[in-house]
Amino acid sequence: MRPLWIRVLDDGPGVSADIADNVFEPFFTTKKEGTGLGLAMIYAFVQRFSGRVTLETAPGKGSSFTLWFPQT
Repeated sequence: MRPLWIRVLDDGPGVSADIADNVFEPFFTTKKEGTGLGLAMIYAFVQRFSGRVTLETAPGKGSSFTLWFPQT
């Protein structure tokens, strides 16, 4: 079996470098009403299955989150 890759892309404003370092931290948010749990939960879920999550971003052009799960 081959590993499973899931990629989520957007064409939004991207994520600045100082924020990108923290996006997977619980309770980190840039939103006034955000909880900062969404990406932290995804990160924990993927790690539980020995996977990886990466963020590629270009300010002004968008972001790409890639989830990788190993074969079992």
